[in-house]
Amino acid sequence: MAAAVPVLIVITLFSLQACEAEGEKLDSDQVVGVWKGSGAGRIRFHENGRFEMTGIPRDAIAFSFIDPPPGKGRISGEGTWQLEGGRDQGAALELLIDNGGSFSNASETALLQLQQGGENPRMYFDTNPDKEYGYEVRRTAP
Repeated sequence: MAAAVPVLIVITLFSLQACEAEGEKLDSDQVVGVWKGSGAGRIRFHENGRFEMTGIPRDAIAFSFIDPPPGKGRISGEGTWQLEGGRDQGAALELLIDNGGSFSNASETALLQLQQGGENPRMYFDTNPDKEYGYEVRRTAP
C-alpha cells in the first residue's frame, strides 16, 4: 500500500500539469507579430489574418499533396491564419497556405500547437499527433 502512494502522487501531478497546459490559450493579439525559430525560421502574423513565413525547415510541415517541395532545405510561403475555434481564442493555430513561394498549389495547411502561453508564448509545428514536439517558434516582437 505504501508503494502505491508515490505512484498516485506522480499520476496526480502529471494530471494537474496536463490540465494546466490544456487550459492555456492564445488570443489573436498574442499571435500578431514576429515569431522566430532556430536556423533563421521566421513567421510574421498580421492583424488582418495574413502571414508570411521564411526559412521554415521542410520537415516541419506534414504535406498532404502528392508532390511536396523537393529537397530537405527550408521553405517559404504565405497565406491566412486562424485560431482553433475562431479568431478569439485557441490552443492551436491553423495556417492555410497560398499558392506561391515553395508551394505549387493552395491546398496545404499547417498546424501550430501552443506549447506555452503567457507573456513569452511558444508554439510548435505539429507533424505527429501522437507526440508533442516539432519545430518550435517563439514570439519575438509585436
